[in-house]
Amino acid sequence: MSFRTVAAAGAGPLLTTLLRASRPDEAAVRAFADPERVKRVLVIKLHDQLGDFLVATPAVRALRRRYPNARLVLLTREFLRPLAERNRDLDQVVSLPRIEDAASLARFVQAVRVTATFRPELTFVMNSVSRSKSADGFAALSRAGCVVGRSRVGDGPVPDAEPLPVLRDPVYDLDVPVARGSTHQTARLLDLVRWCGADAGPDLVLELDPSERLVARTRFEELWRACAPVDASPGPAGARVRWIGIHPGAANPLKCWPLDRFVQLGAALVGDAPAAGLERPHEARRLIVFDAPRERGRAAAVHVGLLARGVRVAFAPAGSIGDFAAACSALDLLICNDSGVAHIASALRVPSVSFHALGDPAEWGPQHDRAVTFYAPRAIEALELEPAISAAERLLASG
Repeated sequence: MSFRTVAAAGAGPLLTTLLRASRPDEAAVRAFADPERVKRVLVIKLHDQLGDFLVATPAVRALRRRYPNARLVLLTREFLRPLAERNRDLDQVVSLPRIEDAASLARFVQAVRVTATFRPELTFVMNSVSRSKSADGFAALSRAGCVVGRSRVGDGPVPDAEPLPVLRDPVYDLDVPVARGSTHQTARLLDLVRWCGADAGPDLVLELDPSERLVARTRFEELWRACAPVDASPGPAGARVRWIGIHPGAANPLKCWPLDRFVQLGAALVGDAPAAGLERPHEARRLIVFDAPRERGRAAAVHVGLLARGVRVAFAPAGSIGDFAAACSALDLLICNDSGVAHIASALRVPSVSFHALGDPAEWGPQHDRAVTFYAPRAIEALELEPAISAAERLLASG
């Protein structure tokens, strides 16, 4: 994929014509950079991918810092609500469900009502690699004083020559391009808000209550006892317990590292013979494999493969993304593909080893030294086992 200008479509242009007949000129748009003029801000992020949501959180933090006294509301997919509600920069989360029955229809209507009556001075449509028709529609419905978005979307390198828009965008009063030099998606989304003086660092934002980590550790212990063989030894007295999680799923099969290598990596890290020649007499490593609701079967295959090697391993059934975030916070290391769970680990500063093939880690990956990424463009099977073992050992040793 590369950058391209996507014309407004769907209900957005029509609703803009009907509901926002008077739109601000350039001077009026720039006036909204003044925090004293802004009492309400709406952020719209309707793509339902975990990673796409989390890379937008630095931009949300920047808006909170720029408009500290404004009411900051997020409109997002219902699937993402458990993570959005853990973001303390937000005053309110409005979630948009998929309409499946009368109850979900009622929730959808409520989201429409809240959006239509909030009346923000500023609405930001957080487009990144694609343009959302539904987000444009809700932006028009908000009847904001100014709607900010991006029509030129995509991934990969920023083009050297940015074509100037021929016409004003039918929905966005301010159409903000990606700045040259903005490589990572967090920086590109921050570009959407920098025009008003908002800025923040690149760290993803996900804040859990400390009690969630304690509950997760208790759950780990329960799962560990449940998988104990009859003759299981208690382990060395006083040993430090290290929890290593494996999440082998991803929505796209082209993003999935081979299952047998997850098995080999897990066995190397927790087997009787220390990997990479490192002794660990005061460390008890425990392995737990995480299932996922959208990728059934991969976790079970890794679990069975480890059991076949004689490795004691716990299995965590699929749960909500909020449950996984809490569990991830209790890990000492996460091993995963390029998926939303890698972004959760990054936001929580949990050490991770991740495997990438479709998205360049320079654009999508973690931006801190507690993570190691391996990248083989469109050829994830080319990523070898031994470097992953060494990387995992280094991260565990530095913990």
